[in-house]
Amino acid sequence: MYNRNLRKPSPVKNVYKFASRKNHSTIMCESSLEFDACFHLEYSDKVVNFASQPTGIEYFDNANKKRRYTPDFSVSYQDGTSNLIEVKPAKKLLSPDFQNDFSQKLNAYKEIGETLILVTENQIRSEPTLTNYKILHRYASFLGDSELQAEIKKRLHETKNLSVARLASLLNLEEQNLIPVCAMMLAKGYLTADLQASKFTELTLTPFED
Repeated sequence: MYNRNLRKPSPVKNVYKFASRKNHSTIMCESSLEFDACFHLEYSDKVVNFASQPTGIEYFDNANKKRRYTPDFSVSYQDGTSNLIEVKPAKKLLSPDFQNDFSQKLNAYKEIGETLILVTENQIRSEPTLTNYKILHRYASFLGDSELQAEIKKRLHETKNLSVARLASLLNLEEQNLIPVCAMMLAKGYLTADLQASKFTELTLTPFED
């Protein structure tokens, strides 16, 4: 077992920094794909917390050579389970060398009672989900107008389900002026919506019921 430190400056590697409210910390990523994966982990209700570059392992490849490997993320879930995640572009999966090597990593983790799963670019960069997550993240710390928030909740309790666009029309606001408030309220759990269903302005908003 060993650890890598992405916080140590490197002249040859770009490091992407994801500000995570869920973890109360900055998540360091080695690629833009890993960075985009953070949005899914940050806004999944099933995920309690996550970390990048968790403790790695040593394993033997098909040629019986000792290798070192560090997963991209460790993830803990609400149901008490956890796993390790490797993020890769979809085209990588077509390589027989990659398939064989990843199989050896799976076996190495299975031997120590841990689960390693592979998540691809196609899953991470699916739309409109990723763009919606990024909108939530952009405005998660937005303060907003408390009176407007109260009016949004009132309208939604009266009508139950309204799209962002319809709500803007009822409130006589431009959509672009309502998006930050709705995004903040979604990010903080005051409202709910299926972020995979449609682009942000067409999302159906529902007030969160305790």
